[in-house]
Amino acid sequence: MTHSKVRDLTLEAAMLALLIVFAMVPGMTLGFLPVPVVVQNLGVMLITLILGARRGSLVMAVFIIMIALGLPVLTGGHGGLAILVGPTAGYIWAWLFQPAVFAFLSKFWPKKEGQIRPGVFQSFVLIFMIDLVLVYGMGVAWLSWTAHLDFFKTYLANMIFVPGDLVKVALATIVVKALPAKMFD
Repeated sequence: MTHSKVRDLTLEAAMLALLIVFAMVPGMTLGFLPVPVVVQNLGVMLITLILGARRGSLVMAVFIIMIALGLPVLTGGHGGLAILVGPTAGYIWAWLFQPAVFAFLSKFWPKKEGQIRPGVFQSFVLIFMIDLVLVYGMGVAWLSWTAHLDFFKTYLANMIFVPGDLVKVALATIVVKALPAKMFD
C-alpha cells in the first residue's frame, strides 16, 4: 500500500471517529419537533470539506452501515435499522449525499487561478445552502410524510436550527482553512 493510500485511509478513519465522538455531545430536544439540535452535523460538514465527494460519501456510507448494524454512533447513543426509517431518517440519508452535492456545486463557483479547493466564503455559502435545501429538505420531507405533518409548516419550524447551523458552518470553514494544504493533495 502506498504512503498516500495509507494517509487517505487514516484521514478517513479519523474523520469517521470524529463524527462518532460528536455523537457523545448530548442533543437538545426542542419539544415541538422530534429532531434534536446536535453537534454531529458539524462532523458531516467537516467530512464534506476535507474529504471531498468520493471519500466523504464513502465515509458517510460506512457511518450509515454502522447505524444499520445497531452501533450507537448517533447522538444519544442510538443506532439500528429503525432509525434509518424513523421520523428523522431523512436528515441522516441527506448526509450521505452532502459531500457529492458540495463537490458538484463547487464546480460552478468561480475560482482564482491555481485555486484547487473552495475558499472560505465559497465553502460557507455552499455548505449552508446545502444544509437548508438538501438536509432540511430531505429531513422535512421524510418527517412530514412519516409523521403526517404539513411539509411547509415543518420546514418553517426547522428554521429554529438556522442560528446553530450558521455557527457550525462557520466553525467548519474556519477549521478547514487552518488545515495545511497538503492534506488535500
